[in-house]
Amino acid sequence: MTKENHAVSSPAAVKPAPVSQARDTTIDILRGLAIFTMIAANSAGELLAEPHPFWFRVYGSFAAPLFILMSGMMVALTAEGKKHDLRYFVKRGAMVVAVAVFIDVCVWHIYPFVTMDVLYLIGLALPLIFMFVYLHPLSRWLLIGVIFGLAPLLQYGLGYSDTVVETALLEHPLTLVRRFPEILRYWVVDGWFPIFPWLVFSFLGVQLARWRWKCGRHALGSPASLGTGAALFAAGAGAFFFLPGAAFTRAGYSELFYPPTPGFILSAIGLIIVLFPLVDAVRRFAVLDLLRVLGETSLFLYIVHLAVIEYLLIPLFSEDKFSVSGFMGVYALFTAFLILLSYGVRYLKQVWTGRPFVVRFLLGG
Repeated sequence: MTKENHAVSSPAAVKPAPVSQARDTTIDILRGLAIFTMIAANSAGELLAEPHPFWFRVYGSFAAPLFILMSGMMVALTAEGKKHDLRYFVKRGAMVVAVAVFIDVCVWHIYPFVTMDVLYLIGLALPLIFMFVYLHPLSRWLLIGVIFGLAPLLQYGLGYSDTVVETALLEHPLTLVRRFPEILRYWVVDGWFPIFPWLVFSFLGVQLARWRWKCGRHALGSPASLGTGAALFAAGAGAFFFLPGAAFTRAGYSELFYPPTPGFILSAIGLIIVLFPLVDAVRRFAVLDLLRVLGETSLFLYIVHLAVIEYLLIPLFSEDKFSVSGFMGVYALFTAFLILLSYGVRYLKQVWTGRPFVVRFLLGG
């Protein structure tokens, strides 16, 4: 739970494009980092010979939590800063779900609304996050705790399988009716990114947004936050070491969150908190513009990278899967292509100032 030609002489020579003072470049860099690692994780499912080495499984495991948490942060920022109402986020959520449907139908050729991929979660979560923003602080923490605590109980009670079964478009629609209980379970606990526990990251994004933008950057970028994040990461990693859960590889996808255990969730939260002060400290380095440019157009890149995997990389390479070294070469070339495309999109946004709303939604502001 994704592509123009813009010259880049060398990483050190890259000069960030001007942005408004209000734009938090650390957010773009972190979102770009999520895209960067997600490219590897999603490509490996089809191209990397199994079993995947443990270090690679770790490497690809934190893109989704970071991406989902960022969506919560941005809802909190726009709800309180730009005073958008619930209708705005219902519309935005519906547009995200529409993109998810497009990917299922046009890329994967499966019936939509079945497997609960990441964009369904984000689209569903956007209006929920808006309502979460206006809860009492204690109620917000209680709700996060309830979702966190219920997730392993639901995984145990309802079951968590080692695969997510898709329904191809060629199958009869009545298949979906017969599968309704299974599909409902996918949405609740057993899909790619089910509500339990992934809403924890969506809602936690609101809390981190308040610390960063309402309390000042020092609240989420200080030595204290670094220590807090490191402690959470260590506690989560320790819990995962002793209670890793099944840690399935699902259809070639080997991230460590199948299922997402309490240990994984805590370690992911801790790592994300640690990343904020670390990126704050180095965000002016020109080389990080390579990540920042990915983060500026993340939704578009998500669509394009999946399309490239399905329509180009799989037909070319899936017959004989790569070793780790061969895969890393493909990954490097694929990422370089997406970075160049992102610079092209950045230039397009600079020269095309009157973009329609849908274009701004797909390409990023």
